[in-house]
Amino acid sequence: MAGAGRPDPQRLGGVGWLERTNGALTARERRRLLGAVVWGQALALVGRVKLATGRVPASIPGEDQILDPPDSALARAADEACAEQPDELAGHARRTWIYGRALAVVDDTELDPELFYVAALLHDVGLVEAVAGEDFTLRSGQLAARCLRAHGHDEPTIDLVRDAISAHVTPGATLATDGPLGYYVQAGAVLDLVGLRACDLSAALLDRALRAHQRAGLTPAIIDHVNSEAAAVPDGRFALLTRLGFTLAIRLAPFDQK
Repeated sequence: MAGAGRPDPQRLGGVGWLERTNGALTARERRRLLGAVVWGQALALVGRVKLATGRVPASIPGEDQILDPPDSALARAADEACAEQPDELAGHARRTWIYGRALAVVDDTELDPELFYVAALLHDVGLVEAVAGEDFTLRSGQLAARCLRAHGHDEPTIDLVRDAISAHVTPGATLATDGPLGYYVQAGAVLDLVGLRACDLSAALLDRALRAHQRAGLTPAIIDHVNSEAAAVPDGRFALLTRLGFTLAIRLAPFDQK
C-alpha cells in the first residue's frame, strides 16, 4: 500500500514555513514552483484528452460508499464550520473531500477518514476574507485546529492537519513530501477547480458528486477569492499561480460552468 512519512513542516509550503513567512515566496522558491506548474499543465492536457475520448474507468472500488461522510462528533463539527462559508466555497470543500477520498482509493493509499474530512472541508475557509500580508491557509488551519482541540486531539495531530491545509496551495504536492492528507486535499481541490485527474474517476462518480454538491456559481466566486488573496499577499502562492494562468484554467475546467 502506498504511503508516506510525517512531512517536514519547514519545507516549502509546510506549516512551519507558513508561520515563518506568512506565505511570502522568495525568488528562488518562485522559480522552483514554476516547474511544478508547467508539469501540472501538461498533465491536465493529457487528462482532457482522456476525458474527451472516454478513456475513464467504469467504476472504482467502493464507489457507492465514497460520498458517505464519517459518523462522529468531530465530523459534525467540521460540517457546521464548513457551512459557515459561502455556498460556493462549501460545495467546493465537500467535492474536494469526495474527489480526494476517491483518488486515494484509486492510488491504494490509506487516509485517516476523520482527519481528511476536517482538512478537506476547512481548507479554504480563510479565503472568505483576505487579510493583507497573511496567507489564507493560516486562518483555515486555525479553524481546523479549534475543531480538533475541542474533540480531544493532541497537538502533533493538529499540526499534521494544519500542515495539510498549508501544503494544498503549493504546486506539485507529492505523497512522499506532503503526506496523504496534504497530497489528497490538493488533488481533490485541483480536480474540482481545473479537472486535473478527473479522468481517473468514473463518470458516474463525478455526476453523483456534482448532483450532491452543486457547482453553480463556483467559477466566478472562486476567481474573485483567488484574485483577492493574490492582491492581499502579492508574494504568495496564489499571486504566483494567477500570473501563470490559474484563473484561466478554472474558467476552462471540463465541468458545467453554470
